[in-house]
Amino acid sequence: MPTPATGATGPVAVWLTAAGWAEAARRRWGQAWLVTPEGTFGPEEARALATAPRPPARPRQGWRRRVPALLGTAKKDLRDLLRAWRFRDAALDGPWASARLAFVVQHHEIFQRAGFRAARAARVPLVLFVDAPLVWEAAQWGVRRPGWGRLLERLGESPQLRAADLVACVSEEVAQQAIRLGARPERVLVTPCSVDVETFSPQVDGHGVRERYGLGARTVVGWVGSFRRFHGVDLLLRAFSQVQRAHPELALLLVGDGFERPQAERIAAELGMTPAVFTGAVPHTEVASHMAAMDVAVVVDPGHAEFHYSPLKVREYLACGLAVVAPRSGQLAELLGDAGAALLVPPGDEPALAGALRDLAGDPDLRQILGTRGRELMERSGTWHHQIARVEAALEDLASRGEIRR
Repeated sequence: MPTPATGATGPVAVWLTAAGWAEAARRRWGQAWLVTPEGTFGPEEARALATAPRPPARPRQGWRRRVPALLGTAKKDLRDLLRAWRFRDAALDGPWASARLAFVVQHHEIFQRAGFRAARAARVPLVLFVDAPLVWEAAQWGVRRPGWGRLLERLGESPQLRAADLVACVSEEVAQQAIRLGARPERVLVTPCSVDVETFSPQVDGHGVRERYGLGARTVVGWVGSFRRFHGVDLLLRAFSQVQRAHPELALLLVGDGFERPQAERIAAELGMTPAVFTGAVPHTEVASHMAAMDVAVVVDPGHAEFHYSPLKVREYLACGLAVVAPRSGQLAELLGDAGAALLVPPGDEPALAGALRDLAGDPDLRQILGTRGRELMERSGTWHHQIARVEAALEDLASRGEIRR
C-alpha cells in the first residue's frame, strides 16, 4: 500500500478495500500484512487509520491560489516519483520474512515497484490491484497533463501492468484500460470490491444511531461515502427534497466527510430539508450500525463521466439487507439488475431518482423484498473471501499453463 492512510484527503475507500483483502487472506492463510509508508498494519489498524476523524482541508490562500493547476499537477507527479523511490525497499524485510508467502499484492500507483521487489525476493507471484489507471482516471475528473500525460502512463504505469503476474481490476471498464496500457488480457481478472457479511448484516442494531440523531420511527433514506463531486450528493439532495414534500415522514442520513460537504449542507438548508442529518466522519466500527438505521440506501452517478467504480457502499448496503437505489451504470446494472436486488435509475436523472425513492418510501413490502435479495446475493458471491478464492484460482491456472512460477 504505497498510499499513506492519514491526511486531510486520505483515500478511505482504497484503504478499506486493502483491509478487506488482507482480512480475507488472513482467514485463508493465517497471516497477512499491509506494508505502508506509515508502517506495517493488520486489517483492523488499517481501517481505524483510514476512518479516523481528520481536520478539514484549508482553502488555498495568497499566492497559492494564483498557481496554475497545471503546475500543481506537475508538482504532484514529481512528488509521486520521489515517494516511489523512498518506498521501493519497504516490503523487503518484516515479520513476513520467515513466512512462506502465497503471493504479494501491490496497490497500483504511479512509479511504484515495492511490491514487485518483495515478490521477486520471496519468489512468489505479484498481484497488481487496480482500482483505476491514475492518469486516465484523473482525466475523467478534468485533470489536464498536456505534453506529459501519455509519457507518465508509458513510464509510470505501463511497466507495472505489463510485469504483474495477475492484474486484478475492480470493474470491466478498468480492465479494458489496463489492457490498453499493456496488461496481457489473459492475466487480467475483474475483482469487484466486496464485503464482510458478518460485520455488515441485517442483525446489526441501528436503534442507537436513530436515537442519537433524533430519527425516531421515520423512514430513513441514507447514503455513505466521501463528499466528492463525482459522488453526486447534490443530485440526491434535490431528488430527496421532491419526495419529502409528499412524504414528510422521511428523513435523510448522510454519513461521511469530504471537500463537498459544506456545499451539500448549504443545498440542504436552501431546500428546507428537515431532518437532513450530516454525521461527519464515522469510525469504520460504527458504519454498519449507521446503515442499520436506514430503510433505503442510495448510490448516485451524476452522469458526468464514465462510471468505472466498484463502490464499497453498494455491497455493504446489500449485506445489511437494505433496499437500494442505484444507477444503471457500469457493472452495477449487471450485478443488481440480474438479481433484482435494487431499483435502477439512469445516471444523472433526478426525476427517476426521485421516483425510485418515492416508490420505496411508500412500500415497505418492496423494501423487504429487495433487502432479502441483496443479502442473499452478497452471501452467494459478494464477500472478500470470494475474491481471494478467485485470485488464488487464477494464479493456479496461470501456473498450470506455465505462464508464471509458483
